Amino acid sequence: MRWQENELAIVTGGGSGLGRALAQSLARSGAQVLAIGRRPEPLEETAALDSARITPLAADVAEIEGRERIVEAAAGWTVRAVIHNAGVLDPIGPLSEIDAQAWRQAMAINVEAPVFLTQGLLPHMTRGSRVMHISSGAAHSPLSGWGAYCASKAALFMTYQVYREELWGQGVLVGSVRPGVVDTPMQALIREQSPERFPSVDRFIKLKRNGQLHTPENAADFILWALLETGDKQFIGQEWNISDDEHHQRWRETREV
Repeated sequence: MRWQENELAIVTGGGSGLGRALAQSLARSGAQVLAIGRRPEPLEETAALDSARITPLAADVAEIEGRERIVEAAAGWTVRAVIHNAGVLDPIGPLSEIDAQAWRQAMAINVEAPVFLTQGLLPHMTRGSRVMHISSGAAHSPLSGWGAYCASKAALFMTYQVYREELWGQGVLVGSVRPGVVDTPMQALIREQSPERFPSVDRFIKLKRNGQLHTPENAADFILWALLETGDKQFIGQEWNISDDEHHQRWRETREV
């Protein structure tokens, strides 16, 4: 994909981990990138990786005002790509003990933000613009202690499918990707949990110990391959999964040429 001068890529959760790697990789591909996050300091660190192409914007995607700021920042640009990467794992623990306000906050970040940020940005999109939802295996399989995360990711998966059907006629393409278990601050939070709050914690500790986590850079490359290098019907037709043998092989083959 060749970027035009007036085209913009937007990455939420751009202050660290996978979001930072996505912003940097998009900049390397020639894109002008708007990196979104709640905290200015990490965003400035992301922008410093390529100050000519990465613009930081502190905004809370869970709030109406924050989403409005992002839409305003996109004025005058053609939004060619949006990656809804921002997400939270909290609250962790049994559903029977989850606080209602913490549940609402998780849903606001993980579901409401992608739905309504896409809605707000649509006037700045054109035929061929692409939207990517960052999904998870938790959207498809329940995990004790991750009730809010599993429910929100399942809802995000459904919104991908609905938006995919609704926006196809406008030429705006909506996809979803599972980047695998990535070595990010979220994984560090997971490993800090007690077995009482998260019974599967030992599995994630072992993944880290055995060097089985994807680096943010590796996961970002897979995501951007699916976002930028697949055909229109391929992009929207299935949820891309780095752990799927066929998907992984197709991605790796493009990197061996």
